Amino acid sequence: MEKLEKDAFRVAVDFPVIEIEARDTGIVTRRVRLEPYLIGHKLKPLKNTIDSEKEGKKYLVFHPDKVQEDETKQKIVEMMKRELGDEKTLKWETLSKDLTFENWDTKSIFKAVLPEGIEYSSYTQTGHIIHCNFADEVLPFRHLIAEVLLNKVSNCKTVVQKGNIITNVYRNLDLELLAGEENYVTEIKETGLRFKMDFSKVYWNSRLSHEHERVSGLFNNQSIVYDACCGIGPFVLPATLKKKPRRVMANDLNPESVKWLKVNVGLNKIKEDRIEIHNMDAKLFIKEKIANDVIRMMKEESTSEAEEKPESQIHVVMNLPAYAVNFLPAFRGVLRGFESKEISRKWKWNVYCYLFAKSHVDVPDDWYESEARRMCDEKTKWETSLVVKCHNVRTVSSRKEMFCAQLELPYEFLIAEPLPEEPEAPLEPEEEAVEPRCKKMKTT
Repeated sequence: MEKLEKDAFRVAVDFPVIEIEARDTGIVTRRVRLEPYLIGHKLKPLKNTIDSEKEGKKYLVFHPDKVQEDETKQKIVEMMKRELGDEKTLKWETLSKDLTFENWDTKSIFKAVLPEGIEYSSYTQTGHIIHCNFADEVLPFRHLIAEVLLNKVSNCKTVVQKGNIITNVYRNLDLELLAGEENYVTEIKETGLRFKMDFSKVYWNSRLSHEHERVSGLFNNQSIVYDACCGIGPFVLPATLKKKPRRVMANDLNPESVKWLKVNVGLNKIKEDRIEIHNMDAKLFIKEKIANDVIRMMKEESTSEAEEKPESQIHVVMNLPAYAVNFLPAFRGVLRGFESKEISRKWKWNVYCYLFAKSHVDVPDDWYESEARRMCDEKTKWETSLVVKCHNVRTVSSRKEMFCAQLELPYEFLIAEPLPEEPEAPLEPEEEAVEPRCKKMKTT
């Protein structure tokens, strides 16, 4: 099929059924193990139990492929009588139903319309938008697949294909509209918070929801949180609402991300003064905004005569995995030149640097974490490794893993001689996961 034809899915089917008293439905469905034989949930809205033409009666609807043998039918009747009593009259009947496109599940439809050997099942939904990535062999069928998804996935109004490679610093991609309306402003909920965005102009990945929750869960009410590549707020908004940090500052180079972050601050009823927002290069944000902000607070606390406060910690999030590792040199010497005698409180610095570890050949699984650590060490150039933890976030593609490297920066590093400025590193293309041909090969 090259174009979706719903009428092609209409078929008359004879279903084996048993009529029971409506009041016995609960007993049968709870106590009798009929799940392997019933039609299940793949033929919605047709259900396992439906009303009979007779008042006070129900039909149990069985899958015709699973109860063909007389022996199987007799076994089912015996199972039911053990719970309902031998005096119950249970007999097999046939119920004819016309199945249409609406009855079939997405997997069954794809199996019917795609050529043998070609499968498709993976997509991401963000609000009313479904985002697809296709392997080469599936690409010619993308419009057909999109029409199926538009008709079968609840709340879907738009189906798009993104390019597989992110090549710009804003991390947005050209979209190809495959089906539905050309409306890219959408809203989703994640961990109870509302996020509104123009999907065509900002970066959002629903697969990172657990990572957003993991990192924001590391903060507390004494945390000082800086997000250098904040996007539309998936880290800073839950952190602000749920952990109530002492200080939150967010930054992104993409003006569209900053625009929608401000919208989301309002949507989630967060006071504007709780998050200070900037639109600038992350390296300058670290060297200027973070440095000056930390020094100001350390001086205030050092000269304050107030009672001793719980120890604060600084947390800097850098979720730009194709480039963030290049921001690490900006931390070396970031506090150099400030009079340390004015400062009695020197807080612990935690940096969460997202990056990709990539190989061009098959390697052992533990190679990827070692490579992530090496990449960080190469940029910090300190006598010991500053990486204290390397969390594997997700597999991006074959031979490419995404990590969150957590670094602890000692005060000596923050006041050390800054590293010489290096030429601007090129942005590494960031691959969006596509429907894989095979899983990553494991080696030992």
